[in-house]
Amino acid sequence: MTASEIKKLPFWEIVARSFKYVLKNKALLVGILPLIAALVVLQMIIGMPFMCSIDSSKCAESSWQQNLTLLTVILASVGVIVNYCRAIVIKSNVDFISLDFWKKMGLYMIASMVLSVIIVFPVLIGIYLMSFFFDPSLLMGLTTSLTVLISVAVSITIAPLFLVFPAIAVGDYKIIKWKTLFAMAKGNHNAIFWAQFIIMIPYWLIAQMWYNLYVVLNMDNYAINLIFVIGAIALGMIDAGFKGAFFAHIYQFFKVKDKN
Repeated sequence: MTASEIKKLPFWEIVARSFKYVLKNKALLVGILPLIAALVVLQMIIGMPFMCSIDSSKCAESSWQQNLTLLTVILASVGVIVNYCRAIVIKSNVDFISLDFWKKMGLYMIASMVLSVIIVFPVLIGIYLMSFFFDPSLLMGLTTSLTVLISVAVSITIAPLFLVFPAIAVGDYKIIKWKTLFAMAKGNHNAIFWAQFIIMIPYWLIAQMWYNLYVVLNMDNYAINLIFVIGAIALGMIDAGFKGAFFAHIYQFFKVKDKN
């Protein structure tokens, strides 16, 4: 494929379509309500350790409740992403219980861990190498900046691999190859990364305002805590919907381009 044949991802169109799909598709939002309810009920049963995410003063030292919360929220988010991808690409109904769904969940988690290692490993190497050139006290201050810079650079470089997530969701396993994914999304590394970044901004902003509101109100009682836990979990699941819609739309774009 020559430079003239590279088809650029319609950046803002994809971002807008992803937001609009989630906000306008009431059926899918209703479909994830039972999942949100299940997560909230679990929090009520185990003492609402999710409050740690809202207010750091509520954090206890590592506990099974917090570990269980982290696991269930991650699984629920992945489940929502998978369902949104399938609904958009293959018009599938919401499914959280079939064996095929859990197979896709497992593959998605494995792919996510592999990509995390690919991103984190260069960060560790960079910090290790810098330890030879900088004083330890100075290195501590540089670690955060270095981590962000290397993570962004690596993520942009491997951005085409993000297509593995919608491919797994819809069962398109034949394209899950390093060379195939890079060939499909050639010339669109920056577009994929920064579009995904923009997709996540609304959640970051609204969630931060929601958490800050809790601190400002300073009303520590069960009913208030429950309201804020419900809101935080709902925001997280809607954010997962945005990510799922984004993954589905870039998958559709590159699959169509690949066929032409």
